[in-house]
Amino acid sequence: MRTGSDVRRDRLILIGLLILLIASAARSYSRLPELPANPADGVDANTLVPAPVMSTLRGACFDCHSNETRWPWYSQLPLASHLLARDVRAGRAQLDWSHWEEYNRFDRAELLDKVCERASSRVMPPWQYRLVHRDAWLQPADIRELCEWARTESTRLVQGGS
Repeated sequence: MRTGSDVRRDRLILIGLLILLIASAARSYSRLPELPANPADGVDANTLVPAPVMSTLRGACFDCHSNETRWPWYSQLPLASHLLARDVRAGRAQLDWSHWEEYNRFDRAELLDKVCERASSRVMPPWQYRLVHRDAWLQPADIRELCEWARTESTRLVQGGS
């Protein structure tokens, strides 16, 4: 049978562990450092991107796929900061519009094909991102313009464009 002092001791241990957990979570803010992008490497440096397409890219892609991430207020919350930093890191590893000129022309052509495919199939932007970013909801016209540009640019690159 447990005595009153055993129950108090267990409560104190539980409270101590809870305080330790909260303190460690509060200290572990993990937003990625903002690295200034070289404008000469960006997608619009040497590539003609129509204004509507650039607007679509900025609204639906750049937060995870460039160095121009707009960090929302909740990115300062302990768990959210880790999740968002992980998603942005993974997005930039797949495609980084801020480093577009660093890819060779065949990789760029392949990435453009994937951009169209994933936007058309509604895989990108992900549904959880669209929930909190109204400008990331791609309309059929947005997808059509994005895919037309991607196909034209991909063809140009494969045929020897730089």
